[in-house]
Amino acid sequence: MKKSFLSLFFCFLFIGLFNISNGQTVPFKSNPEIEKEIDAVFLNAIKAAESLDVPKLVNCVDDSHHAGFISNGNYYNDFADIANTLKSREPGSVKQSITVMKKKITVLAENIALVTASGVANIEVNGGNPFNSNFFWTFVYEKINNKWKVIQSHQSSK
Repeated sequence: MKKSFLSLFFCFLFIGLFNISNGQTVPFKSNPEIEKEIDAVFLNAIKAAESLDVPKLVNCVDDSHHAGFISNGNYYNDFADIANTLKSREPGSVKQSITVMKKKITVLAENIALVTASGVANIEVNGGNPFNSNFFWTFVYEKINNKWKVIQSHQSSK
């Protein structure tokens, strides 16, 4: 019995090590054109964030799924809450330049993509000293009415 068990064990081990194992196949292959579209939308959002152009930032988002947004450890049910916080700041009170060091765009389907990015934001607040902040972002994009919109995000800084 012991010999049979060992033979069976090594047989499964051998099959597992040398047999070609296939995972789940993905029916959709990533499309470089979709990646370019998303990259353009992402870069426009960065420009809007640098100038704190709240209407442009709001235009980048579709909150119809109510997926929520996380910003520096705070969870927001609605993007409107984040937009209201940004609107409450005095115009011109904050200037920032954003440098993306790493970015990965993963197209999951013809209408869904994930963008992860990290980098450094150089922030200057009126009446204060400028400072740098490392950031880590994850954005989920969905193509809605033929436009790529953020439907969920996570943003944190270090």
